[in-house]
Amino acid sequence: MTLVLSDQCNFSCPYCPQQKGKNTLKIKDICDFLALLRPRLGREVWLEFYGGEPLLSWPLVEKTVAYSELKYKNKFRFTLTTNGSLLKKEYILFFKKHRFELVLSYDGLAQKNRDARSLSAVEAALKNLRQRYPDGYVINSVFTPRTVPLLAASMKNLLSRGHSNLQYSLDVCIPWKNADLTALERQLARLATICVKHRQKNGNMPLENFTENKEKGTFACFAGRDRLALLPDRTVWGCYLFYDLLGHDPSNPDYAKYCFGTLEDFIPGFKKVFPSITANYAELRQDYFFSEKKELCGLCDDLESCAVCPVVAALATGTLAVIPSWTCKLKKIGRRALAKFAAAPGPRSRIRQNAQA
Repeated sequence: MTLVLSDQCNFSCPYCPQQKGKNTLKIKDICDFLALLRPRLGREVWLEFYGGEPLLSWPLVEKTVAYSELKYKNKFRFTLTTNGSLLKKEYILFFKKHRFELVLSYDGLAQKNRDARSLSAVEAALKNLRQRYPDGYVINSVFTPRTVPLLAASMKNLLSRGHSNLQYSLDVCIPWKNADLTALERQLARLATICVKHRQKNGNMPLENFTENKEKGTFACFAGRDRLALLPDRTVWGCYLFYDLLGHDPSNPDYAKYCFGTLEDFIPGFKKVFPSITANYAELRQDYFFSEKKELCGLCDDLESCAVCPVVAALATGTLAVIPSWTCKLKKIGRRALAKFAAAPGPRSRIRQNAQA
């Protein structure tokens, strides 16, 4: 479950689809939301704090954790996504005590394009995390067509600084031109070489993008079925991304199709509203998606090795389940880079080859 505590943020990232506002949840909203879902929770549930910037609502984080641990014991695993600029030492110790998994959004050498004034604060937060909670965080670095030439060098820098969990993401809300795709291919080929050397030297690979997923299958959006999000305006959605796409335009016909309503309506009408709206989310399978050229994804040879979020795609195309042509190309470039990394000798292979020589 995702709690979007506030739509306020101290950054203005060029690739962020969220709209700023003044809405903030109250602890009663969160308690009522959790209480309704209590009989329907799994054995272990991820409870995510999101924003805006959730650390702007720090007292709400503390109150929610205190309430959930009192009422639900060890039911929840907590996660929080932050830009790191407000990450104090005492917050890190709190996260460690309560076994949070942090996602720190930090764009490496491209960070100055987001908020140059906060660079020193974010760097200090990275240092404190590595010292005080080294296994408790993931660094997610986002690259755009403009900043993609910095991708390989950025990830190399983070690897050299000893961060143990990394991932890169690409902004697919704006078009990637052929020149941008060429630049990405070069960067990922270079990154694969960097990561091979790192693995051979250190015996591990902290970059999540180069961890091969052995499971194959058709991607399906599980929003609304095994996850829900409570937004700052007190509306409930299957995933917070649907709010970014539809939440500011109630006149859009898809708004009623994917919004479970406000908390006031959701709680008393749960048994009726939940199954009808959930059925709409169940249709979001990738074999039902189309490319912009109206080609059915279900007929694509790469279907089982490709996973595209329908909402993220719609942020670019304006239509749910219609995928931009450049997204397909981005996915193929990523798979080629992963294949190059996977085919290279690992540390054990290198030792064995040396022994044979």
